[in-house]
Amino acid sequence: MKAQAETPRVPEETVCVPWEVLTASAEHALQNKNYSEAETMALSALEEAESFDMSDGRLAMTLESLAEIYYLQQKYTLAAPICRRLLSMYSKTLGEDHLDTGIISHNLAMIYHSAGKLVQAEPLYKQALAIKTKAMGAKHPQVLTLLGHYTTLLYQTNRGPEAEALRASAIAISSGRFSRSGRWEAI
Repeated sequence: MKAQAETPRVPEETVCVPWEVLTASAEHALQNKNYSEAETMALSALEEAESFDMSDGRLAMTLESLAEIYYLQQKYTLAAPICRRLLSMYSKTLGEDHLDTGIISHNLAMIYHSAGKLVQAEPLYKQALAIKTKAMGAKHPQVLTLLGHYTTLLYQTNRGPEAEALRASAIAISSGRFSRSGRWEAI
């Protein structure tokens, strides 16, 4: 009986999925709150994005997405270094006073705040507040949200009088706006 010749095995090709597909998949999974899938896709996108030039915005977009995914999963020890990297990148490329630098400062402050690292969060809140107020104006909803986060931190660090002063300032800034209760109950 003749031995059959083995069919040579063709090595499986590594499929290279484009960055755009990976990031779209990560965003879709994130919107569906499938955080593990979003993380897997974002990490794959980051692997590709690391080869891009530093001035290529895709690297920053990928890092921001991954930091958000980690934040939403309460993986603060993974999110913080990514945001620190982004803050350094934005400070160098866009400038210390750029709105994107302020946004990342706020994100990093929230990460530290959520992780209970209030001492690290406070200067980032202050930095973000200065940048965002200058860029967007004191009445902008993002600035008011930031004021709320910082006020909470002040209360948590037993600095009630400072928190009350900041809260009063935020109320004064936002006053004059028409608001609805949402209850519409008959009197």
